[in-house]
Amino acid sequence: MAAVWLALYERAPAAVPSPQFYILCRSPGSLKALSLASVLLIVAAAAVSVTGTVWAIRTPSRRPLRPMLHLAGALILLVGADSMDYLGSGIAYRTAVHNGANIATCEGAYHVTPGWFFFLTPEDRGQWPSHAAEPR
Repeated sequence: MAAVWLALYERAPAAVPSPQFYILCRSPGSLKALSLASVLLIVAAAAVSVTGTVWAIRTPSRRPLRPMLHLAGALILLVGADSMDYLGSGIAYRTAVHNGANIATCEGAYHVTPGWFFFLTPEDRGQWPSHAAEPR
């Protein structure tokens, strides 16, 4: 549950001293879907954690396999939530307003979640050469 609380805390706007954000004039539907998926994965990780804790208390066992499976499941769900945020930051970077646009007419901003498992910002990813265009 501590990892779940930390995942929720890092997504709070007040948690990051100077949050990175992208100004969007139009918000793609996939960005909203990824944000919702990230929240649902965190809720699922909390449910797995609570279920594992209750199960361990009600039916104690000498084998640590069940609690470890619940812990692994919760961590996998949290990695999934970070990957959804990572994909969302890439989409927001590609659709963000660049210099010269009228920012006053834009509807909002996308706050980038720092994440634990995917450390590169979209700007850093954009500097890497793409191997997709190379002939095979």
